[in-house]
Amino acid sequence: MIITIDGPASSGKTTVAKLLAKEINFSVLESGKFYRLFTYLLLTLKKEKWQEILENKEELESFWKSVVEDIKVEVNGEGTFLFFQNKKLEDELRSEEVEEYVSIVAKVPVVREIVNQMLRKIVQGKRIIAEGRDMGSVVFPDAKLKIFLTADEKIRAERRAKQEQRDPDKIIKNIQKRDLIDSTRKIAPLKIPSDAIIIDTSYLLPKEVTEKILEVYKTLQNERDKK
Repeated sequence: MIITIDGPASSGKTTVAKLLAKEINFSVLESGKFYRLFTYLLLTLKKEKWQEILENKEELESFWKSVVEDIKVEVNGEGTFLFFQNKKLEDELRSEEVEEYVSIVAKVPVVREIVNQMLRKIVQGKRIIAEGRDMGSVVFPDAKLKIFLTADEKIRAERRAKQEQRDPDKIIKNIQKRDLIDSTRKIAPLKIPSDAIIIDTSYLLPKEVTEKILEVYKTLQNERDKK
């Protein structure tokens, strides 16, 4: 079974997904990490040439083929963990440089095709909560339960600032930039799936959001059991 949780940056997707996963014994697929991984590898391995490669489909595909064998993925109830050449990547994926360019990389069609194929392969045979920008609308349109989280952009910036110990004023500009890119890109823009349940998390604790989703999940399970 797949549950999707979509929404803009810092709306609470990852936190809620992990809390929910513990309640129902699911694994958490953090789709954003794969775009951060792609961005990190481009910036690190190609440096001055990364933008040139990003504009060339054949070179991008060739680049991915050269690194994919060295990538390892682990998903469980604690989240998604990515390794490159046996090194676990954590802070690297949250660097200011990756933060600045990830939306630019993520809007490239071939990048999205590569990541989506990877995500669909990972979830096979698993109980997954997939969180991201287009999980319910594009990647897993047949998911049994779709959630869309939203929140005021200032509150989202404060959350990210607290998490990363950075200046909220700088972060809000980055969030506004990412929101614009994510919502206006031609391929898989950030949008609310027509059959999604919308929850505004601005003034709710993660536990409260999780409880709301859990109620819906239990209702679906009861209806399924009756059939």
